[in-house]
Amino acid sequence: MLRWLRGLFPEALKARAELGSLRLELEEKERALERLTQELERRREEESRRVARELEARWEAILSDLSSPLSLLLTQLQLLERGLPIPPQEVVRMGGFLSRVLADHGLEVEGRVGERVPFDPSRHEPGGSFHPAPGEEVVVNAVGLSFRGRVLRKAGVERG
Repeated sequence: MLRWLRGLFPEALKARAELGSLRLELEEKERALERLTQELERRREEESRRVARELEARWEAILSDLSSPLSLLLTQLQLLERGLPIPPQEVVRMGGFLSRVLADHGLEVEGRVGERVPFDPSRHEPGGSFHPAPGEEVVVNAVGLSFRGRVLRKAGVERG
């Protein structure tokens, strides 16, 4: 029995040394994982700041382009609120200018008032109790809006 126990001793020492080596390797891997986790977090924060700056720059460009027609439109509104007459063609001109600026940034007008079109439920909103079938001819009574192909506001339609 003693001989058998003495035979196990070198095996135990070898296993203990291997265990110590594995612990060191595990600690090294844990430190590497921590460094990588911190690097990932730093890069996420950097990317988030970059996207925020880019978004702010895009908004600033859009608002800069809109500032002139919007200022004129708001001035006309204040003049109307004071009871001063504003020629309707001025309001329409400002609306057209505003529409062109927004179109330059990707906004699209869907339909023209009075236009006869086949009803498309993904692009048209019927008024009242009118429920046309897809493809049925309808008349546009209010323009819709889309941005880069995605419908923001369906065009209003009525019975053709």
